[in-house]
Amino acid sequence: MVEKLEINPNHDWDALARVLQEKRTLQVRNFFTDSTAEYLFKLLVENKTWYLAYNEGDNYYESTEDQLKVLTPQQQQGYMNNIYARARSQFQYVFNQYFITQAIEKNENPGHPLHQMHDFMNSDQMLGVMRKLTGDADITKADSYASSYLPGHFLTSHDDKHATHNRSAAYVFSMTKNWNKDWGGHLAFYDQEGNIKEAFVPSFNTLNLFITPRMHSVQFVSPFAGVKRISLMGWLHR
Repeated sequence: MVEKLEINPNHDWDALARVLQEKRTLQVRNFFTDSTAEYLFKLLVENKTWYLAYNEGDNYYESTEDQLKVLTPQQQQGYMNNIYARARSQFQYVFNQYFITQAIEKNENPGHPLHQMHDFMNSDQMLGVMRKLTGDADITKADSYASSYLPGHFLTSHDDKHATHNRSAAYVFSMTKNWNKDWGGHLAFYDQEGNIKEAFVPSFNTLNLFITPRMHSVQFVSPFAGVKRISLMGWLHR
């Protein structure tokens, strides 16, 4: 069942815009109404369409659950060890994702309930909110992903520059309940010396928004993490 996605009407957009445009990062707690947040949480928890996303240098891959199931435990461990080895010296990531916008463009999984996030992010209302917050009137569209980080997943530091996409900002709707700060998974932002200037712990019904380019990472999710780090995210494009 598709429901209307509703924003909490109590936000002060002018005050929030001042914070983002001064700091280049912003957290908005309770972004959605309670019912919308619970609905999106349910969609993410029940979603069965996940791909293991990872890179080898500039090449990007997605593996299906069926492809991974045929590997022996030893092969699966070797697979992850290769990813960890590359992460020592280069940009590297590994986590589960569902690229909502791409699936829509390729007419994959028509009617998938998560597809409504693409329509929501590209609605006049939401693009208007994002233009207001960022101060960028040239934003024309957004793309959408769902992500799920399990123990051992991470995204090393990078600045979101892209050779062909004109990105204005990145958004993350953190939809994780009952996260313990000791489990890692923080969205971390760095200064020029590599110190963590600010870090957002996974939380529920929270918009994390930042102007790009900006050096950031998703820190390693601990092997003893008790729940999945789930979110809906993407970029705002000019």
